[in-house]
Amino acid sequence: MSTTQSRVARGISHPIGRHIHFGWLWGFVGFVIIDSFIRNRGIEIALAGLLVGVLSLIGMMRTRDRGHLAWVRIEDPLLAVTAATLVVTASRSWGLLPVFCVAVVGTVGGLAVRKIAGATDYHGGPIYCGTFVGMTSEMVLPNIWWVAGAGLLAGVLWSMSREAWVGIGGKMGTVALGGVLLTNLVASDFHQLGPGAHALTSIQAIAGILVVGLISAPLTWWLAHRRGWGAVLGSAVPTMIFAGVLQYAPDLFADSPKVLTVAWLGASFVGMTAPARVSSPWIMIPIGGVLYGCLQIILGKYLAGEGGIAGATALISVFAIRGGERLLMSGWRLQDGERDTVSSTIPDPTG
Repeated sequence: MSTTQSRVARGISHPIGRHIHFGWLWGFVGFVIIDSFIRNRGIEIALAGLLVGVLSLIGMMRTRDRGHLAWVRIEDPLLAVTAATLVVTASRSWGLLPVFCVAVVGTVGGLAVRKIAGATDYHGGPIYCGTFVGMTSEMVLPNIWWVAGAGLLAGVLWSMSREAWVGIGGKMGTVALGGVLLTNLVASDFHQLGPGAHALTSIQAIAGILVVGLISAPLTWWLAHRRGWGAVLGSAVPTMIFAGVLQYAPDLFADSPKVLTVAWLGASFVGMTAPARVSSPWIMIPIGGVLYGCLQIILGKYLAGEGGIAGATALISVFAIRGGERLLMSGWRLQDGERDTVSSTIPDPTG
């Protein structure tokens, strides 16, 4: 490495850069919590948001590895924009459930990176991240090209933040949501922003969301970390099967197939969490899946149709269960620092 390259490399990992990098992640998660729970909401929702916010804050403080602001790998935005374009085109042009498209592209991508020479499980991360952008409703971004732009931006953000919060389920979806919301800001100036989508809130859908969350999260965790499938395939394959059933047998859940497929996908992100991040996975992961379902019911009303909202919801759920674990541990100071730090060299990224 030349002297100039060494100087640039040192600059990118400078403490100021790390604080800026970590700050935007914290700030973005805080925005989602405040906007969805507290601003202009009823007192019950505000109190629930305060509780979840405090637990998530404790969970984030427990997560010590912040990573540095990494250089963008050229393949990351290219993979993300390709995945986003495939999903949005298939779902809007062919009438397929968006989650089914996400799962198919994620499965194919996850298998492909294991077969292509020079590719690694890491490359499944930007692919899966891009698919979440492709879920964006045409009521939010009517033009497919704006969705593709959001996928490109999400790929850049993913690549820059790949060293942070490794092993925390929901990170990829959170980055995807960031790309979509930033694209929305630009699209609104060009009068290309849609009126917004509406969430389904029937009693049947609410009950189904909670049941699906309880099943999807531990199943994904078992496949990903006990059967060796890896995080992307552990999430994508069961989601593809579940969404495929609802795609071609919609009468099983006549009024809520889209909602239930999103619930399955989002809860699977909780299950993508690395074993080192939870001390009692067979207890905390199912709890996280149910918590995800509760949060989807609330957050879905205010950020419906935004690609990546399921991932951001899962991320908040994972941090909340980590915060809950922290409160159950003796004292406030961690006794084992290694348990709460996961190496950024983990090849398979999480949701």
